[in-house]
Amino acid sequence: MNTGGHADNSIKLISSDGAKTIETAAGHCAPVTCLSLSNDSNYLVTGSRDTTVIIWRIHRVSPSNAKNVSESTPTAISPTGGSDPNSTLDTSRRRRIEGPMHVLRGHLGEIISCSVCSDLGAVASCSNASGVILHSLRRGRLIKKLGIKEAHIVCLSSQGVLLIWNKIKKSLSTFTVNGIQIAKTVISPFSGRISCIQISADGENALIGTSSCTNDTAKDDIVTENNMESDRNDFSNEYTQDRIAVPVPSIAFLNLHTLKLSLKVVDHMLRLGWEGDGLLQS
Repeated sequence: MNTGGHADNSIKLISSDGAKTIETAAGHCAPVTCLSLSNDSNYLVTGSRDTTVIIWRIHRVSPSNAKNVSESTPTAISPTGGSDPNSTLDTSRRRRIEGPMHVLRGHLGEIISCSVCSDLGAVASCSNASGVILHSLRRGRLIKKLGIKEAHIVCLSSQGVLLIWNKIKKSLSTFTVNGIQIAKTVISPFSGRISCIQISADGENALIGTSSCTNDTAKDDIVTENNMESDRNDFSNEYTQDRIAVPVPSIAFLNLHTLKLSLKVVDHMLRLGWEGDGLLQS
C-alpha cells in the first residue's frame, strides 16, 4: 500500500501486515495530495501542493522474498532515485519504488487528483488553477491541456475515456482524450460526497463510492448550494439533463459511456451475495 501526505513530502510503501513502513521515496517539495496506481501495478503517479506530478516505477518482489523485505530496515530513496549511501544492505534486491522517472509540469496550483493508464501510456491530472492536463507516461511530455476548467476528481480508462467529477455542479462527465464530451449526468438530490472512483480494467464501468459529509465539507456544500441557487439560470441546462439519485453512503456502478446505472454489474454483485440496500437503485 502506498501513502502520501507526510510532513517530509515523501511517499511510503506500507505493508498490509502490521502497517510497517517498507520503503520511503522522496521527490516532491511539498506534501503529496493525491496518487494513482496503474492497473498493472507497474507505475505510480503522485500529485503535490508543489504543482507537479511525479511518475514512479514500481517493482514487485517474489513471494519468497516478501517476508524478508517487510522485516528488513526500511529503504530510503533519495529524490534522484538512488538509495541511501549510508545503507549497507543490498538495496537493488529489495527496492520497490524507482524514481522519480519523470516530473510532470504545467499546473499553476495544487494537484487535487491524478490518474495513470499504462495501456494508453498517459497520465491525467487536474488542479483548480489549470483544469485537466494529459502527459505521456513513458517520456513525461505534455500531450494536451484539455478545455475542462473545473474538475475535482479525474479518472482515465483503458479505452481512452476521461471520467470527471465536478463537486460544485455535482455532475459526472465523460470526455475523450481530445476533450470531446461523451456523456453527462447530474447527481441530484445528493447530500454527501464522492469519496472514491474506480474504473474497471476493461474500461466499461465505473464504481463510485459515496460517504457522508464532515462538518467542514457540509459547510462548503451549503455555500455551494447557495451559489447554485443564485446562479440557477446559468445551470439551467444541468437540471434538464439526465439525473441520478445516489444514496449516502452507497456504492454505485455506472456504465462509463452512458453514465447510467449498470444493471448487469449490479445483478452480478447481488448474485454474489451483496445487500441491495447499499447499491444504487434505478
